[in-house]
Amino acid sequence: MDSATARHILVHGSTGPTPCGLTIRIVAGLLDFGVLVVVLFWLAVFTRVPTADGGFDLPVWSYVFFLIWWLSYYAGFEYFWNGQTPGKRVARIRAVMGSGDRITRDAAIKRTLARPLDMFPWITPYALGILWMLATGEQRRQRLGDKWAGTKVVHIDDLD
Repeated sequence: MDSATARHILVHGSTGPTPCGLTIRIVAGLLDFGVLVVVLFWLAVFTRVPTADGGFDLPVWSYVFFLIWWLSYYAGFEYFWNGQTPGKRVARIRAVMGSGDRITRDAAIKRTLARPLDMFPWITPYALGILWMLATGEQRRQRLGDKWAGTKVVHIDDLD
């Protein structure tokens, strides 16, 4: 092992692929958000119930269904699609373990469970996650969920 590699491991913890930048992660996140909104829209269309005042309401089970869909969307796709959601696939990025290995089931679940915290404050979605990513520096670019799960998001081309 040469001295540059040893120094990189000492400073950054691994020689795995470098995390991708904030902009491409935002693009992937917006694409995934679009998929979630489309599902929410059609869920509302098909489950709405007329109210006495001529409006519409949604049954409680539709909210529960959407919450389950939202959580399983991220964890399920990231685990079964090798670290990618549809948005990440289009953006050509993927979540991997810190070493660059395939994401584990537990890591995909942890990333998903931390998503509401990353989204805080909900008035400005993902403000905390973005600030945390900027604070972790260029060599890590981890949101809170990445830090907890021991993952990072990298360009697919860097894994070859």
